[in-house]
Amino acid sequence: MPQPVCEMFAHFVYGQDLSYDELMEREEALKILADGVFAEAGGEYIHFEPQGDTLHAQCVLPEYGEDVFHTICRGLLPQMDAHVEGRLLFVAKSLDSIHLYTLSNGAMKESCLGLPPAGPLGEALRNAGRR
Repeated sequence: MPQPVCEMFAHFVYGQDLSYDELMEREEALKILADGVFAEAGGEYIHFEPQGDTLHAQCVLPEYGEDVFHTICRGLLPQMDAHVEGRLLFVAKSLDSIHLYTLSNGAMKESCLGLPPAGPLGEALRNAGRR
């Protein structure tokens, strides 16, 4: 069994104009879709936690790479419209990079942050940036 190399955190926010019943319907549809998308990408330990007008999700993935992240985001886009916005954070278990995606109105925006490696090389790189 492959070891997970990535942890994903998702945060979905529902529009204020949704009624309670509409929000509940949207949330159920989003959970079903997201569970399938995450599982198809190899996600394990998939967990959902509703909190008021938001839904939090978390899982671990066996791969860390933009192809996987883009596949997940594209799979969720059909639910991202004027009433639902999503943010997904992918963290490498090695903590050397993170990817953040915003999904809104059927579009995806991406940010990536590479972190200096641990040890002497990373320390030298961090110190060089302080001058």
